[in-house]
Amino acid sequence: MKLYQYIISGAVSLSLCFSSCDDWLDVTPIDTRTSENFYQTPSQLEQAIIGIYNGLMPLSEYSWVMSEIRSDNVWVPYKLGKQRDYVDIACFNSNITTISTISSAWNDLYEIIARANLFLSKVDQVEFAADLDPVKKQFVGEARFLRGLAYFELVRYFGRIPVILEPVSIEEAMTIRQSEIVEVYEKAIIPDLEEAVKFLVDEPLNYAGKTASAGRATLSAAKSLLGRVYLTMAGFPVQDESKKDLAKTLFKEVIDYSDANNNKFWAKDMDEWNKMWISENDNKYHIFEIQYIAANGYGNPMVPASVPSVSPIYTTVKLLGNTVYCERSLDKIFTQKDENDEFIDQRCHGTIETGNMVDEDGKPYTGEDFYVKLFEHNVKRKELGYSDISSQIVDRNYFPTNYPLIRLEDVMLMYAEIAGPTTEGKGYVDRIRTRAGLPKLDQNITPTNFADSVDVERRRELASEGIRWHDIVRQGRFKQLLQDMFKRYATEGSETYDLYLRVKDDTYLYPIPDAQMKVKEGLYEQNSAYK
Repeated sequence: MKLYQYIISGAVSLSLCFSSCDDWLDVTPIDTRTSENFYQTPSQLEQAIIGIYNGLMPLSEYSWVMSEIRSDNVWVPYKLGKQRDYVDIACFNSNITTISTISSAWNDLYEIIARANLFLSKVDQVEFAADLDPVKKQFVGEARFLRGLAYFELVRYFGRIPVILEPVSIEEAMTIRQSEIVEVYEKAIIPDLEEAVKFLVDEPLNYAGKTASAGRATLSAAKSLLGRVYLTMAGFPVQDESKKDLAKTLFKEVIDYSDANNNKFWAKDMDEWNKMWISENDNKYHIFEIQYIAANGYGNPMVPASVPSVSPIYTTVKLLGNTVYCERSLDKIFTQKDENDEFIDQRCHGTIETGNMVDEDGKPYTGEDFYVKLFEHNVKRKELGYSDISSQIVDRNYFPTNYPLIRLEDVMLMYAEIAGPTTEGKGYVDRIRTRAGLPKLDQNITPTNFADSVDVERRRELASEGIRWHDIVRQGRFKQLLQDMFKRYATEGSETYDLYLRVKDDTYLYPIPDAQMKVKEGLYEQNSAYK
């Protein structure tokens, strides 16, 4: 059973516990007395935990728009005067302080934090049976995992942010200033994820000590996320090289766990790899994922935002029709063919559409290639042997495709990036490459060429999953790569060509949303690119 099927039944109770705030400063419950009465039993405590998970649901869209679209994996044609959030973000418009995507991301991530803070302030008052004390600790680990994840997203997007680790009143919130980036890691993210590693298990239980519903954070998820945090800190802008060894150790533990448990999280061949993105394969291949179902308000919002208009053959619902395409340099890598006119990289068909579709009028699609990895359309399901679920997807908010936040392949490639061209490093890259039909790396590959190979492999394997922007930022390469992309798409002197001038050293961060800047004069300092 998917996690969010349980949330629907618990939503009424949760509404008593958490505010439906419009901004993060409104973090106190609507009725404190009701909130205190709610946190009385292990069952109610679990409902509160599920409520924190529920806060993850919008994150797939932010990952797509604020990370993937911002990167050199996606090309958005520039149209002067076209006021769309995703266009402004893709084209590095500096006037984005008021757009809804950025303010919603800030608010939704702080809502997760507010829910986790409330939970952690109440958990000690709930008594568990002595033999279920590990379950109570697991719940604490889940709350801290989710809060650490939210702070990690915030610090990567916004840089200097306020850190709040307990419920506060609006008056108190008005006095909390931004912490420096390193402080956010050291005060919030690392302590939370270290506690998550301490308390989480790989087979989560529910409040009664029975197997929990799918989708809960696990020990492998906590280790993977903490490793990613350390690797991020080793790069730009923190640049703490000492964190690499810590990351490497955690990644190795996750990989070894997978190997020791019948290759858990691993799709053994391309047939399984393609089926990985079908909603029936719930919680099977991803170490941690945001879960969705075909129900009003519980579908994956990233899906309709990532696909242009298509024929009813693929889906009868109206998508957003965004002009978002696979960037040409990546497209060229994916679409290389062998002597039999077959794609050399067998992930190509499952990742991007290369001209086989027809448009919404039934004519052959003639636009640029676009991502279909997470687009669970009727033709894909039929090709892979799954039943038609079009009757369940009644509008674009109903797509049930889960969104991966951590995959084993990501962990393997992060490990390889740190390990370099060692036997293990090359072995993990080759495991991914050979499954995709690519040859193994040259055994005598140089460190520089190996680093390039890992980067290309991450770009292909993790395309459209919101990883690329964060990769090129921590590697300190975003400015050059994005400037080159704009120049590659247009002739010198054109409006599109000149977009490269917008990509500056400090545009690796988004602006603090304008609404937050106006909460109290002088409380926050705006990021330098948006002053």
